[in-house]
Amino acid sequence: MEGDLYVDLDKVLYVTGYRGPYQIKQSIICLLASFSIAIPILSIVFIGYVPKHRCAALPNVTFLHDFDINPDHVVDVKIGQCSLGITTNVSGIASHVELPCVNGFHYDVARETSIVSEWDLVCDRAGLAELSQTMLMLGQGIGACVFTSLADRYGRKPVNMVCQLILIVASIGLAFINNIGGFTALRFIIGAAQEGLSLTAYSIFVEMCTTNIRPFAGFTGGLAWTTSIMMLAPLAYLMQNYSWRYFQLATVAEIIYGLAIYWIFDESLRWLVANNKIARAEATIKKICKANKTDFEKAKAVLYEQIVECKRAAAKSKHHHELVPTIAKDEQVNLIENNGSPSAGETALSGMVEPAKYTVLDILKHRDILKITTILSFIWAVNSLTYYGLFLTSSSMSGNRFLNYFLNALVEIPSMFVVFFSLKRIGRRTLGVLLHALSGSTLIISVTLVATVGTTSAGSIGSVIFSLVGKFAITASYNCLFVFTPELFPTNMRNAGIGISSAVSRVGGIVSPFAATLSQIIIWGPGVVFGSCCVLASMLFFLLPETRGRELPTTIAEMREWSKQKEQVSEICLEKKTMMIQ
Repeated sequence: MEGDLYVDLDKVLYVTGYRGPYQIKQSIICLLASFSIAIPILSIVFIGYVPKHRCAALPNVTFLHDFDINPDHVVDVKIGQCSLGITTNVSGIASHVELPCVNGFHYDVARETSIVSEWDLVCDRAGLAELSQTMLMLGQGIGACVFTSLADRYGRKPVNMVCQLILIVASIGLAFINNIGGFTALRFIIGAAQEGLSLTAYSIFVEMCTTNIRPFAGFTGGLAWTTSIMMLAPLAYLMQNYSWRYFQLATVAEIIYGLAIYWIFDESLRWLVANNKIARAEATIKKICKANKTDFEKAKAVLYEQIVECKRAAAKSKHHHELVPTIAKDEQVNLIENNGSPSAGETALSGMVEPAKYTVLDILKHRDILKITTILSFIWAVNSLTYYGLFLTSSSMSGNRFLNYFLNALVEIPSMFVVFFSLKRIGRRTLGVLLHALSGSTLIISVTLVATVGTTSAGSIGSVIFSLVGKFAITASYNCLFVFTPELFPTNMRNAGIGISSAVSRVGGIVSPFAATLSQIIIWGPGVVFGSCCVLASMLFFLLPETRGRELPTTIAEMREWSKQKEQVSEICLEKKTMMIQ
C-alpha cells in the first residue's frame, strides 16, 4: 500500500523514550526561539513610540524674516503639532500664514526615548518609522522562503545557527545606528534572520514529537510566544526613562542564548533519516537513549526494521525513487537475520539511493502540493491581516501603554488551551473551520452593531465584546495553523511549505496598518473585510485533508495517497447509496 512507504520513526522514538530528559532539553531550546521571534517584531512598539509633540517655539520673532514675514506685524503665534500659525496685522488687515516647524519639535519626553523623538519622525516624516516595520515584514517573507528551503536541503540546525548569529549581530548594530535609513536596512535583515530561526526551530520541535503528542508542540509554542510578548512589557516599563538604545541592547541580552546552544542543539532525526544520513541518525539515537536511559541496541534495531519494511513496500511500488534509505537485497537479508541490527562494524547503510531533493519550485510541479499550498497561503494571509489589524484598530483598554500592551498579550492564553484540548477531539481541519467561522461571524456582528446602535452604551459594549471574541478566535486559529501546516507537507518539502505560507502571511501583516486608515473613512470597513475573509477561509478548510492521527508524511507519494483514499471513500459511499436506492 502506497501510504505505508515511509520509515515510521514514531516507533523508534517510542523505544528511545519520547518524553524523556532529552526531549525536554531540546524542546526548551526550540521554545527559546520565541524570544527571538517576538522581540524583533514587537520591540518597535516601544523603541518606535510616538510621544506627544508640538513645534518648538521660535527663538525670536526676527527669525521670521527668513520667511518674508515682518516681525513688527506679528500679533499672534500659535504652536501646533506640525505647524506654526502666524497671524499678522498690516494696516488693520489681518492675515494668517502656516509655517512648518522651522525650529524643530518639542516632545513631552526626553529626545532619546524613541527613534521617533530622536530623529523627528513625525508630521511629514512620520511614514519613515512605519516603513521600518514594513521592511521587517518584507524581510520575514524573504527569509521564510530562502532559509526554510535551505533548511530542507542542508538541515535545520546549520540554518538555525546561521540565523541566530545574523540576528544577534544585526540587533546589536541596531543600537548604534544613527539614521533611519540604516535602521530600516537592519530591520529588514533582522526580519529575514528571525523568520529563518523561528521556522527551523519549530520544524525541529514538531519533528521531534510523536503523532500523539504533536498538538503539544503547537500549544507550548503558542504559550512561549505569549510569554515572550508579556515579558517585553515589564522590561520596557523599567527602562522607559532610558534611551531606546539601552532598551535595544537589553532585548539583545534576551536572545544571546543563541551563541551557547550549538553544542547541545541537535539536528532533526526525521530530517537525517529522510536524507539518508543514517550514521548521524544512529549517533543521535544513541545520544537520546543515553539521556533517557533506554536501550540503544533495541532502538537501533527498530530503526533498521523500519527501513527494511520501507524497502519491502518499495519493491511493490513504482515510487521507490522518492523514498528515503535504499538497501541492497543481501543487506536486507542480513538485517532481518540479525533482528534488524546491522552487522558488527557497520555504522551506515550501503547501497543508498539519493533521496528526492525538493525546492520551492517543486511545489509548482505537483498539483496536490500546489493546491494545499495555495489554500494555506490564503488562510495564513487572512490570519495575519485579521490578527494585526484587530490590534491596530482596537480601542485602548487602559491609558497606560505598557499595561495595554500586556493585557493584549495576556488574552491570548485562553485561546491556546482551547486549541490544545480540541485538536485531538475534533481534528485540525474541523477546528480550523469552526474558529474562522466564529471569528468571521462575530466580527461581522460587531461592525453591524457599530453601524446601527454603536452610539448607545449597549451597542458600544456589545461591539467590544464581539470584537474580543473575534480576536480570541483568530488567535486560536493561528495556533491551530502552526500544528496543521507542517503535517500537510512531506519531510524534504516541509520547511519550504511552511516558509511559503508564512511568507504570504506577511502580505496580510503589511496591509493591516491600512485598516486604521480605512476605519477613519468607514468605521465599520475593517470589520467587514476581516469578517468576510475569515468566513471564506473557513470554507476553504474543507478542501484540505485531515491529519489527525497520521504520521508526518515523508514523500509526495504519501500525500497523493491521502487524496486517493478520499476519492475511494467517496466512491464507496456512492456505491452504497446506489445499492440502497435499488
